[in-house]
Amino acid sequence: MHPPITDSTRRAFLAAGAGAAVSAAGKPKSKMRLVETKGEKVAVFCGDQPILEYRYTPARPKTYVHPLYTPNGSVVTYDSPPDHLHHQGLMLAWSDVNGIDFWGEKNPGKHGPIVHQRWLKLHAGPTVTLSALNHWVADGKVLVVERQTIRVSPPAADFLSMDWESELAPAQETVKLSASHNPYNGLGVRFPHCMDLGRCLNSNGTTEIKKANGEAATWCTYCGSMGEGKGVAGLAMFDHPNNPRHPTPFFVMNNKFGYMTAAPTFYKPFELTPGQKLRFRWGVVTYVGEPDRAKIDGWYKQWAGKRS
Repeated sequence: MHPPITDSTRRAFLAAGAGAAVSAAGKPKSKMRLVETKGEKVAVFCGDQPILEYRYTPARPKTYVHPLYTPNGSVVTYDSPPDHLHHQGLMLAWSDVNGIDFWGEKNPGKHGPIVHQRWLKLHAGPTVTLSALNHWVADGKVLVVERQTIRVSPPAADFLSMDWESELAPAQETVKLSASHNPYNGLGVRFPHCMDLGRCLNSNGTTEIKKANGEAATWCTYCGSMGEGKGVAGLAMFDHPNNPRHPTPFFVMNNKFGYMTAAPTFYKPFELTPGQKLRFRWGVVTYVGEPDRAKIDGWYKQWAGKRS
């Protein structure tokens, strides 16, 4: 049985997505805004507070989010670490799409880039919307057309939240999205080395990494130290009730480095014929302090209701 949602949790989450809220002193909160470096990235701010950067430069093999911040300004993503150059912050990719690897970059086998084509919507208002058309390209041919939308809510006192939606469709021929021998495929996040040997918690109450890895859950979180004197921070990932194979298996590891993925192909692939579409909706929340199951469960339920 899930813990009850408290009134304070409900108010906090709704306030975070409500837009032009006012502080207890009656002063308007800072406005959400975008700063684009054309052809390279879009940075999202609330006033002067950085929230995230969305990177879409053609110099990189995929689109992704990095850095992604916590409410107190810590960064919980890692871009292209020396041990795994293809780990780019928060990213969506698969290592086997009709035999093409869109996850890795230099490992053996054929690789394909995920290429930003154009913005469908780029807007800052009560919330920020980044919507783009991406092509998954192999040998000069488009395999998958992706419509990707990221929505960013104004920050709350104790968490930052965003939605990630991706609609995947075959461009011309049947495509098979498979993890092959790599169950970590899906929407994944690489954590900085200060968070190595971190801890996990999922909606089932599982805290053991080995058990959580591959376990179906409505949400999963990973947390760890942000460095000496900087306390603990975490990232929670939500799986929407309308997603295929909900609740999704999560990939999670903390040995050598920290990584977590909403991994719908952990156990079996998806096959899409022309005309079919695969739509995923995930929530991503960063927070400071130790994870609280009741609080995260409350955030999840409010998000799932809002995004239904």
